[in-house]
Parts: sequence; C-alpha cells; structure tokens
Amino acid sequence: PSGTSSGRPPMMTAASAEATAAREARDEAENEVNADPEEHVAFLAKWNEGKTRAATCRCSHICLSSTQNISRALLCAIAKAAVYQSAGKIFGDPKAAVAPLAADLVAYLEGDKGGGAAGAGEAGVLTDLQRNVQAWTTSKKTTFASLGETFGGAKASDDAAEALEKSLVRGDGWSVADRERVTRELLMRYDRECLAHCEESFETPEELLRHKARCLFRPTQCPNDECVEVVSANFAGAHDSVCPFKPLPCPQKCGEDVQRKAMRAHLDAKCDKRPATCPFASIGCAARVDAGTLDAHCRDAAPAHVALLARRVEALGERNDASDQKTAALAVAVADVAGRMTSAAREVGGLERAAQAAETAAASAHAAAKKTEKEHDALLAGVAKAIAALESEAKKQRMEIAAVMQAVDKLAQEVRGKK
Repeated sequence: PSGTSSGRPPMMTAASAEATAAREARDEAENEVNADPEEHVAFLAKWNEGKTRAATCRCSHICLSSTQNISRALLCAIAKAAVYQSAGKIFGDPKAAVAPLAADLVAYLEGDKGGGAAGAGEAGVLTDLQRNVQAWTTSKKTTFASLGETFGGAKASDDAAEALEKSLVRGDGWSVADRERVTRELLMRYDRECLAHCEESFETPEELLRHKARCLFRPTQCPNDECVEVVSANFAGAHDSVCPFKPLPCPQKCGEDVQRKAMRAHLDAKCDKRPATCPFASIGCAARVDAGTLDAHCRDAAPAHVALLARRVEALGERNDASDQKTAALAVAVADVAGRMTSAAREVGGLERAAQAAETAAASAHAAAKKTEKEHDALLAGVAKAIAALESEAKKQRMEIAAVMQAVDKLAQEVRGKK
C-alpha cells in the first residue's frame, strides 16, 4: 500500500520555502514598478527556467539509519495492530490484516486520516512521526486485546507481534520496495529541518555532483573487509565503532590486527602474548612466559630444568627410602596385630563353643520343663476327675442316708401308733 497522493511534489525545507517566498515577493514588487509587459514575460520565463533547473539539481540523499529506524517502527506498529485486531476472534489471522492496516497507517501518517498536512499540524520533526505511530498503534487496541493483556496475556501478545514482525521484514503482506518508498516519503515529509535528509539545490549539475561527493547523507560502503553494510556518511563513524569486521590492534600488543568479532577467541587461544605456564612449573620453575615465548624458554632453560629434575629425583629417592622404612615398620606392626588377632580368634572360638553348649543345655531344660508342665497338667486333670467322682459318690450316699432316715422315721411312727 502506498497511501500517498499521486503527483505530490517533494517537500522543501522551511528555510527554502521562506527564501522562495521572499524572492517571489521581491520579484512581484519589481514587476509592478517595471510595467513593461515584454520584460515581465521574459523575467517570468527566466525565473521558471531557474526554478526548473534548481529542482533538477537538488540533492536527494537521505540518512539510511533513519530510514531503517522508521521502517522498523512501521513494521512493529503494524504487527502489534494486527495482533490487537485478531484478539478474541476464533479464526482471526493477524497476517490477513497486514495489508489494510499498512494502508491505514500510511494514510494516517501522511495526514489523510489525522496525521496532519505537510508543513502544518503534527507533520513536522521526526519525533512527531514517532508519536503519531504510537498513537495509531494504541488506537487499534481492541477491548479483547486490553483484557488479554490485563489478565496475563501481555507476553503472549508481544511474542505473537514479534513473530509477525519477522515475517513482515521478509516482505510478507507488505512488499519491501513499497515499504522503502513509503519510508523515504515519510522521512522527507516529517523532517522539515533537514536533520535526516538533504534538499540543497544548485545551479549546475557539476555543483550538485561536487556537493554529493561531500554530502553528510551520501551512502557509503563500510571499508572493512567482509562487511556489506551501507550507511550514510554522517553515521559511518558510529557504525565503524561497532562494526564486527573492524580490524583492531590486539590489546595485549602481540602485533596482530584482529576483527572485532574474533577478538575474544584470539585473546583466549591464538594470541602469542596470552599468559602461558612452563611445563616445569610444578617442579620449581618460576619463569613468567607467554604463548609466543614458551618454546624459546623451554630451549633456553633446559639446563635449569634438568637441574630441577635431578633435585626432584633425589628428593623422590629420599622420600622412597623413608617410605621403605615406614613400610617395614608397618609390616612388623601388622604381623604383631595379626598374632593378636589369631589369639583373639581362638578365644572367640572357645566362647562360641561354650555359647553353643549353653544354648543346647538351655534347649534341653526348656524341653524338660515343657514335659514336666504337661505331666503336671495331666496330674491335675486326674485329681480333678477323682474329686468330681468323690463328690458324686458323697452326694449319692447322702441321698441314700436320707432315704434310710425317712424309712426309720416312718417305722417309728408306726410303732408309736400301735401302742
């Protein structure tokens, strides 16, 4: 989408417009004084020719970093607006809204939908452009989008907008060529003070050519090998200060120039001036060397290293002798302990046998006790049965005695009755 009116002339700076108006007013005053129609017509012809030549010989360089920033701002705004517009819609696709939103944004920024007309209203410096982009983005936020951000969906919305913005960079939904054209038009429209583009006019093409060779906004190729960045001349220094391909002298002064992006790897693994450790440091070499001088040090200090090795071997021999003595003493101590352990083992064996005998005796006693307990129980049961039998017999005898007593009483009564 273009969103621009066809045939719109390029915008002139405020200073150029004022100068032109002053010249036209002066010319009109002179024309009123000089009433000769032929001279007036000739003057107008010459004046129009001069204006045409000036328009033809006008510098058109723009700040490339500014156009890149504007392009990123436009893509970010459209991506956010597309996500906002699709919020709450079941089948809402943010990509489908890119084209109409891009057209709406451009129309808004150019004043057709509230952005202001050229030279008036909000159309002014680049800060106005940034403010208008933010205002337009905010106006596209729907109720569903606001609720989603309020209840924890802000990160998901930002992630979706970021993913969509990456696809827009490739030209999906808005062609790169159209976006670059719109970006250029917006920069020239809002940058009324020519802070990010040049509109200087010249009388001849030669003058224009000389100016373009030194214009602050002329495109320049980064001089560093492998870098393909093209920046405006006014931004070349800033780019050079961060260019990853910029060759820099090694800070450790090894004499090599290394690309900025490879400096860390150079310092860690390739620089001849990086600190190194002598292989004989563990046996007493205290020399301070770096990677570039390590081999030479090893060659030059070979006699000293051999002496260190000899002392170390001698010390190891002394330690070995002392170790042998300690080993012999330890062997004697171990033998003594082994003898004591043998005696203790015998004693333990005797104790184990005694314990086994005691355990056997206890088992026998337990068995005898169980047998005695059973016999006692049987005896008690027999006694209980005998007692029960005696009680039964005594009860029977008592009954028989009672019967005899009744018979005697009856007989006695009969005898008394006969008397």
